[in-house]
Amino acid sequence: MGSSDRFSVLLVTEDVEEVRTICNLIKRHFPQFYIAKSEEEALKIIVDKNIDVLLMGLKTLQANEVCFLHLLSAKQTIANILYRKVVFCSRDELKDAFSICNKDVFDDYFIVRPLYDPYHILLRLRFIRRVRDNRDPADIQSFSLDDLCNYFDQVVNCQDVLDELNQDSYEKLLTIVSFSMEKMKESIFEEGALHPGQQNDIGSLIDKHAEKTLIKDVSDHQKQTQQQLHDAVKDVADIAKLKKHKLENPQPAPVIESNILLIEDDSSTRDNIKDTLTSAGYSAQVSGSATHAIELLRTWKPDIIMLDLRLPDMSPLYVINTIINDPKLHNVRILVLATAGDKENAHEAMKLGVHEVMRKPVDRDMLIYKIDYNLKQLKKSQNS
Repeated sequence: MGSSDRFSVLLVTEDVEEVRTICNLIKRHFPQFYIAKSEEEALKIIVDKNIDVLLMGLKTLQANEVCFLHLLSAKQTIANILYRKVVFCSRDELKDAFSICNKDVFDDYFIVRPLYDPYHILLRLRFIRRVRDNRDPADIQSFSLDDLCNYFDQVVNCQDVLDELNQDSYEKLLTIVSFSMEKMKESIFEEGALHPGQQNDIGSLIDKHAEKTLIKDVSDHQKQTQQQLHDAVKDVADIAKLKKHKLENPQPAPVIESNILLIEDDSSTRDNIKDTLTSAGYSAQVSGSATHAIELLRTWKPDIIMLDLRLPDMSPLYVINTIINDPKLHNVRILVLATAGDKENAHEAMKLGVHEVMRKPVDRDMLIYKIDYNLKQLKKSQNS
C-alpha cells in the first residue's frame, strides 16, 4: 500500500481519447497518475510505482474483470499493493457493475459511457486518499459533505457564468457582422466605379439586408442556442441545489400511500426507476407498452402516470390526450420522460397539459422530488 506522503493512480485503457477528459482532470489534481495500455505494462507500473488506486477503463465490464484477474494471476502480491480498485462501465452495465463490486472483485464503479460528471471521480479519489491516510472518521464525513456541497455550489454558479458568456458571445457576434458589412461597403466604394448616388443606393441595400436578414437570422439562431444551453444547465443546477439540500437536511425515507404507473419500454430504465421509487417508499406499477397501459387504466386509477416520449406501439401524444380526456383520470398528474431528441414532442406534450417534463437519464433525487411535489399538488386539488 502506498505511503502517506504520496498518492498514485493507474488507469488501464486501450483508448485514451475516449477518457481524455477524465485523464486531464486526474493528472491536474494527482501528479502521480499513470496510464497503461496492456496487462504487462499495468503490472510493471503497479509494482514499480506502488500504485494506490487502480482504475480499470477497458471497453467492457467483462474485459475489465478478465484483465484484473489476469493481473492477480500473474502476480498475487498486487492485491497487497493496491488500496482500491474502481471499474469504469457504461450505463447499460450498471447492474452487472454493482454485482461485480458486491463480489469484491472491484471496490466501486464509475459511469463513463455516457460521461455525466467527470469531476465526481476527483471526489472519489480524494476521499480514498483521506481514508487511506487513516484520517479521523468524523473528519472524513465532515470533509466529504462540505466538499460535495461546495461542488454543488460551483455547479449552480456555472449557470450564471454560462449565461454571461453567452450574452457576451452574442454581442461580439453582432459586432463582427456589422463590422463585416461596413468593410464590404468600403471595399466596393474604394474601387471607384460607382458615382455617389449609386454608392448611396448600394450602401442602403447592404444596410437593409444586414439589419432585416443577416443580423436577424444570426440573432434568432444565437438566442435559440442560448436558451437551449440555459435550459440544459438549469436542469443540472436544479439537481445540484436539490442534492445539496438533501445532504444538509437528511430525512428518513417515509412509507407513502401512492399509486404510480410507469410506462417505459426500455427494461433497464424501467427497472431502475421502479427500484428508485420503491426504495423511496412509493408504490409503482410498470408497463412496457402503451397498449398494455391503456388497458390497465380502464380498471385502475393511479395518482401519477409517468411515460416515455418514445413508445414502440403508439404515439405518446395520443396516450397523453387519451388520459387527459378520460373523466375518470381527470386529476391524474402526468410526468413525461424525454431525451435530447424529443424536443418537439416535449413541447407538444406541454401544450396538451402534462405536469412535468424530465430529462433522461433521470436523476434519483430529482425524480423523488418531482413525485413528492406532484403528490402534494394532487392532494391540494382534491381538498379544494
